[in-house]
Order: sequence, then structure tokens, then C-alpha cells
Amino acid sequence: MVGLACMVGPASRGSITRIPGGSMSLLWALRIGALLTPLVPARVGYWLCRIIGVAVFLGHRRARRHVLDNLRHVCPQCSRRWRLWHAARVFITAVMNYYDLVRIRSVDRHRLRELIEVRGWTHVEEALSRGRGVIVISAHLGNFNVVAQYPAELGLETAIVVERVQPPQLFAYLCRLRSATGVRVLPSGPEAVPAILRLLRRNGVLLVAGDRDVTGHSRLVRFFDAPAPLPIGPVALAQRTGATLLPAFTIRLTPRRSLVVVDPPLQLVHTGDPERDLVENLQQVARCLERMIRTDPGQWAVLQPVWAVEKCRTPLAEALGTVPAPDHLVSPPVGTDGSTPTAPSRSDPPNTPPNRPFPSE
Repeated sequence: MVGLACMVGPASRGSITRIPGGSMSLLWALRIGALLTPLVPARVGYWLCRIIGVAVFLGHRRARRHVLDNLRHVCPQCSRRWRLWHAARVFITAVMNYYDLVRIRSVDRHRLRELIEVRGWTHVEEALSRGRGVIVISAHLGNFNVVAQYPAELGLETAIVVERVQPPQLFAYLCRLRSATGVRVLPSGPEAVPAILRLLRRNGVLLVAGDRDVTGHSRLVRFFDAPAPLPIGPVALAQRTGATLLPAFTIRLTPRRSLVVVDPPLQLVHTGDPERDLVENLQQVARCLERMIRTDPGQWAVLQPVWAVEKCRTPLAEALGTVPAPDHLVSPPVGTDGSTPTAPSRSDPPNTPPNRPFPSE
């Protein structure tokens, strides 16, 4: 129906991800965890997450190699010791995120506002006042899936686009967990397009991750120290519909508490050359993602390679051509590009990058 690029592109073989380490094992672990979570104190649960995360880090060679390579791009000058330290933390973060998906459905559902501190929420309110919808773009950083439910908890119509994972039973179960507080979960694929357009027309909030291409609808832009294929979907959608493109990210302050930082909206380029505009605006997104990830690389929970594979180039006409442009789209959303707030300091391993991480343990 509509080729909306990354987040709503066709569900090709390349867009269906298999979870490292055994998908059915993960499904059964989540189901067992859902039964035990109300009985196990949170402190014990997060301690077990650390143990499991380190075990997966040590035992899954391929995923470990991918994470180490990603961290090498984030901080080329850092030592292997630094990369190993933060790679282990990436796996711990990933395990904690799955644990929190279970907790938010059974234990913490009504305590979400207590567990999240938000900075910059006025940017969301200002974007909503424009009446054209909001596209929140982020990285897979911190407790992304749970924090993404915060707008829905406040009563805003919210949807999140997620990539498909195999097997289907695991994907369906993860969708049920992610929709615990009323956020709508939209699988990537052409069937999501009508729902996305209706959401934005109703001035809703769409949450997407922009740090990894899962469908091949991308452009190569400079990301940290080298070109990487980043998804064009969020930018193409904002350019075409006039929705505000708002960078935001989350970082764990403690295992249970998270900080959400909302930056000012991106000022999209409109020169009349659609391809040039797309690449320049995507480069803006890449710079925002870099600032987010540098806040704490150990919480960037991406276990797949970001730079290794060059994705196919989708014609811009396919990505944009049939997305209706509203009559009121005369000028681009206006905003100023902001920088990430300074994080509290802590004792770091050697060769930590300039932006010091938030504590995560």
C-alpha cells in the first residue's frame, strides 16, 4: 500500500529477526518469569539479571563480537578493556529490559510514573500544540520498551513500531507485554501504514527507534566514525506529513528507576530536493543518536551489527510517493537542535568517552 521505509516497509526476510541464543528458550523464560515475578523481590530479580547477562555475554560468541564491534565505532580510541566492560553491561541491560517487560505487566504497572523522571516534557507539549502528530525518535538505550509506555500512561494516544522476531509465538507474547499500559504495538510492515497515518492525523504520539535498519530501507550516513545504514522511515514520514520529529532517550539511574530526556524538535531541511533533504535530515538524526548513545554506551542494548552490512537503497519515490501530504504542510516544523544534559559523574573504567555515563547498577 505505502512504502514508508524502515519502520513500515515490507516484512521481507531481512526484516524478521531471530533473537540470539534460542528464541523458544527466551519465550519459556519470559513465561516462567511472569509467574515468578510477583513472588520474587525486585532486588533479587535484578541480581539474577546481572548473573544471566554476564553468562550470555560469555557464552554467546557471535552476539558478543557484534556488540564489541559496535562499541569500537562508538569509541575508537578506547581500549579493549573498556569495550569488554561495556559489552558485558549491554547484555545485562538487555536481560533487565526483558525482566522489566514482565514486571510492568504484573507488578509495576500502576507505579510507572513513580519509576520515571522526565526532563524536557515541555517539548512534547509544544509539539502536540501544533496538532500534526509527534514522531519520537530514539535509540535502543536504557529501558526503551517500558519507558515508551509513559505517554500512554498520561492518557495520550500512543503507538510504538516494533520489528518482527521469530518465532511468531515469541513475537505475539512480546507484543502483549509491550501493550501493558495501553500503548498500541504496530509490527513493521505495510499493514501498519494506515494506523500510523490515522494516529498522526489525530495528533497522536508515534515512538520509533532510529539506530538500526531492519528492512533495508535506509541511507548511508556518517554515524560515529564511519558510514552506517540508518532507517529513513521516521524522517520520510515527518517530511511528508508535517509531524514534529522529536529526539528523546532514556537511561537507567538504578535498576528500577529511569531518566527520560526529551530534546528540542529537529529543524528539518526543506530545499526542494527530496533526496538531498532526506540525507541531510537523516544526518541530523544520526548526530542526535550519537549524543544519546555516548551518554552511556553500556546501556545501548543492540546485539546485532549496525555497521557491518550495507543495506539496499530504496528509491525515494517508493518511500514517499503515496504518503498523502496535508494541505497545511507549507513550512517545516520549527525548533532548535539541543544537546544532551550533563550526566551525573561516577567512577568509570579506563578510557571512558568524554560523556560520562549515568550509573546503571
